[in-house]
Amino acid sequence: MKSTICLLTVAMLHVHGTGLSQTVSFSERRASLQKVFNAVKSQTGYVVFGNAALLETAHAASLNVQDMPVADFLQLVLKDQPLTFRIAGKNIIISEKTAAPSAMSVPVADAALPPDSVRGIILSAQGTPLPGASVRVKGGSIGAVTNTHGHFSLKNIPDNAVLVVSMMGFEPMEVRVVKNGNGYTAAAVDNRQAALLKTAAGPFAITVKLQEAVGQLKENVVTGYFVKSRESFTGAERTITGQEIRQVGTANVLQTISLLDPAVSLKESIDFGSDPNRVPEITIRGENSFDLRGSADDGKTNPNSPLFILDGVEAGAERIYDLDMNRIETITILKDASATALYGSRGANGVIVIRTIRPKAGEIRVSLNANYIVSAPDLRDYNLMNAQEKLQYEKLAGKWTDPLKNYDTQLDLDIKYNEKYKEVMRGVNTYWLSKPLRTSVNQRYNLFFEGGDKNFRYGITLRNDNDKGVMKGSDRKRNGIGITFNYDIGQNFLVRNDLFVDEVIGNNSPYGSFDIFAKENPHDRIYDDNGNFILKLSSGRDNPLINATLPQKDFTKYVAIQDNFSIDWRIIPALRLQGRASLTKQLEKSEYYRSPFSSEYATVPEPEKKGEYRALNTEMLNVDGNVTLAYNKVIDKHVINVGVGANVLTNFKSGSGFTATGFLNDNMTFVEYAAQFKENSKPSGVFDKSRMIGFFGNLNYGYDGRYYIDASYRTDGSSKFGRDSRFAPFWAVGMAWNVNKERFWGTNTNTLKIRASAGSTGTVNFSSSQALTAYRYSQNSEYNGNLGARLMGFGNSSLRWQNTLSYNVGGDLTLFRNFLQINVDGYIKLTDNLLLPIDVAPSTGFTSYVENMGQMKNSGVDVRVRMNLIRDAKRNFNWSVTLAAISNQNKIQKLSNALQAMNAEANKDSNAIGPKPLRTYEVGRSQSALMVVRSAGIDPATGNEIYIKRNGEYTFDYDYRDKVVIGDTRATVEGTFSSNLNWRGFNLLAIFSYRVGGKIFNSTLKTNVEGADPLFNADRRVLYDRWQQPGSTARFKRIDDKSPTYQTSRFVQDNNLLTLSSLSLTYDLPTVLSKKMRAERIRLQCSATELFRLSTVKAERGTMYPYAQTYNGGFNVTF
Repeated sequence: MKSTICLLTVAMLHVHGTGLSQTVSFSERRASLQKVFNAVKSQTGYVVFGNAALLETAHAASLNVQDMPVADFLQLVLKDQPLTFRIAGKNIIISEKTAAPSAMSVPVADAALPPDSVRGIILSAQGTPLPGASVRVKGGSIGAVTNTHGHFSLKNIPDNAVLVVSMMGFEPMEVRVVKNGNGYTAAAVDNRQAALLKTAAGPFAITVKLQEAVGQLKENVVTGYFVKSRESFTGAERTITGQEIRQVGTANVLQTISLLDPAVSLKESIDFGSDPNRVPEITIRGENSFDLRGSADDGKTNPNSPLFILDGVEAGAERIYDLDMNRIETITILKDASATALYGSRGANGVIVIRTIRPKAGEIRVSLNANYIVSAPDLRDYNLMNAQEKLQYEKLAGKWTDPLKNYDTQLDLDIKYNEKYKEVMRGVNTYWLSKPLRTSVNQRYNLFFEGGDKNFRYGITLRNDNDKGVMKGSDRKRNGIGITFNYDIGQNFLVRNDLFVDEVIGNNSPYGSFDIFAKENPHDRIYDDNGNFILKLSSGRDNPLINATLPQKDFTKYVAIQDNFSIDWRIIPALRLQGRASLTKQLEKSEYYRSPFSSEYATVPEPEKKGEYRALNTEMLNVDGNVTLAYNKVIDKHVINVGVGANVLTNFKSGSGFTATGFLNDNMTFVEYAAQFKENSKPSGVFDKSRMIGFFGNLNYGYDGRYYIDASYRTDGSSKFGRDSRFAPFWAVGMAWNVNKERFWGTNTNTLKIRASAGSTGTVNFSSSQALTAYRYSQNSEYNGNLGARLMGFGNSSLRWQNTLSYNVGGDLTLFRNFLQINVDGYIKLTDNLLLPIDVAPSTGFTSYVENMGQMKNSGVDVRVRMNLIRDAKRNFNWSVTLAAISNQNKIQKLSNALQAMNAEANKDSNAIGPKPLRTYEVGRSQSALMVVRSAGIDPATGNEIYIKRNGEYTFDYDYRDKVVIGDTRATVEGTFSSNLNWRGFNLLAIFSYRVGGKIFNSTLKTNVEGADPLFNADRRVLYDRWQQPGSTARFKRIDDKSPTYQTSRFVQDNNLLTLSSLSLTYDLPTVLSKKMRAERIRLQCSATELFRLSTVKAERGTMYPYAQTYNGGFNVTF
């Protein structure tokens, strides 16, 4: 890979002592100079100045020295190189050797000097100033480094000098300064870079734009506890920059991550669509546990959720969902055991490590991000009947026909039908779907101040985000402030403190569930002739708009205060001590009020039962602390990295709530005016407390830059488990081979790394009370003046840790100077000791207890291929495409008797006619397998469904025992395809999502086509695709068939999908224009989501809350 690393940033740490008194040990064959200088930095702490372009003319060095003084070592390294060095104080300056004149050379006159100085500014291709860029005269000792605004100045440069400009992460550029008449001008040495250079008249000045090094791999991997070099990392991971996150333009961080890495799967919410108060659920590489929400901490907790680490501290999914994307510097997704073993009992589901932006030194800088989002309801998947079609359907379904053929009854039905028919003929066609919806305009602002000097740096961030949903009255308001400071005490001790205060308020829509409006009949009017609400509709239900106009309250609010304090002490260059302590307190409040005048109380005579108020107040306190000690040493060809540490975690949660009824009117909604607690209820409470402690260690050993081995071990103790199993060990071993470092590889333009790992991790996503036998005092149980206690559940003192044994084999390949990059991983995950309920005899006083009884296996392949199709620096034009895919298989290997009992419940006739099949579990198949009775379709002669028995016989009688597996809801392959195009400050990013294979049970066909009720509106197919007469070929039974509709393979469809998930365009204004507007940088951006969606399934989506299409426009200004 072509190196563009600026040597100015090789080292940022200093040590006491002079360079001549320091020694270096180094042993490696064919080592790059960059690696040699890294060794000098790590062993001496000296800052190395120079330019990456110089390394292009250098060749690899083979060295084997021990405790050699720095000056002697550098002389040895550069003896046969076109480079030289000098030591100035604590700095080592690398420059190009100047050729000594030979005896046969012709004397040359002194070079004419240009004007007093050459000034200039170094920018990125987008026009952002680049501080710290190196500008030097090729072949000479004159050079400079750009300041915080990207400016530089050189004096007394020779005529026809060539300036070499370089910066970490950018392609270098050479600029020739030539005489032009009475003045001077500049030209790019490489004509392909000519468009990146501009000159100014008067005092000679140049503007240089550096092109980003396309496809350059990030140097380090942030694991949360330690930062490891990518070269030595043996695990499976993906690092995403904050710029990539912000460019996607989606609504939240979780959705964005799933688009950038398909190994992170976001569960599609058919019911809740774009509800801003619904936290998305994600998994990494499949589900390792049974999704039995009763075993989780609460109804919101996903037992297969990954662990989130925010700036070294564990955070919940809701906190990440509400996280401001402008704060993010990097996100690292850790996928296998080698990457997650240091998290032990919390790492089996994967780990997502988020690092926020650190403030930079320099003059105060102010950055303003403003976004304006338009959200429009997405109703493309609704295909409801209009008024005329609905009335026709009712006629065919027999709604207007008396089955007893009573004359008077039929006459009354005919009169009502004619009235409805007249209404339809005069234009009544109410579009109920639009009534609770709106097109919302949302605003998001982020203001960031940063500044300071090299010893003290500070950052202040302010945030306001108002996310209005597409249902009227629903929104999620986020406000926050963050204060960060970094303080360098001396040269080797860093203190950092982060304080964040966030307030989030989520209001639910007063219109209730969206499916209420989808079912209302279009031939019903909303208002009567006097403009008043029609109280009762033809469906027999109350007008849903009436309750929406009444005073009501339904919100959840939380205030989170988090303080993170950390220290970083570089004891000696090779030894580093870090410590972190975090305290998070969250106060959450939920309130709900329903008016006593709601239609729900129309038949309730008692005033003390009308109106309802619910309140729940919860307090959470989390204390998280860890300390790590890392040692790094290079001995000859050996690189040794050792890290040890410990962490403690305490989680506390308590809360209380109640429900009161009996309100006289809507002007007195305070709880004091309630008449009573709700009938048969009393105040409730919740209390949960758990503690965890862990000790861990990591050893990473490398030889000659080619071979690496990584070993991790951790022991965790948790109060969530029984006294017989408080502690458990977790481990991982990984290996990596940098094949491109071998002699036979023969080229520096291609790289190949092969990785393998195995290890054990665990999960603890469940209640802390399952290991305890708990009792509750009962006021109804009294004996001899003393309160009695009832057994709440049987604890299991032998409860053990859920354990996942993971295997991973992967490879990373780059070819043709990064034109092609391929990352492939294959994995197997075996989860044992899964916690499952075990049925016991009712005579024990309870029905089940929790035991380690389950086993599950996940395996799959994770692939990412990137091609940099165009890299044209001359025209500032780059185009890359990326294809990412994952294929995961799941298999149940052991079950408890309670899950087998759940299968029997799922097979009951009452559940077999429900909207979709309930999950059933069976050893040897996937937990997402779709199991129904096979169907041969509709009999053309009778219009009845023909079922297929297990033995292949046809029958008209449904029998649940004929259920078979006909597919899996999991996709065979799913992933993303993206195109990223850069041209002259413009950046166009398109991300397509796809899934191939897999099945889905189409509930719309089951409930709104064949199973439709004539009282309510339904899908148009209910009218046009039904069996009508003998000999008809149709997919669905006849309209007037009132027999139950069972869950069969007729409603199972292939689930293939292609959607344009995100399309974004950004433009960085030229620096000259930004300066005229008194700004350092201005970026404009716009984006849209879900512009098109192609699916093999036509089903209603967003049944309780509709989906939305969003259109985003905004800007970023830095002063």
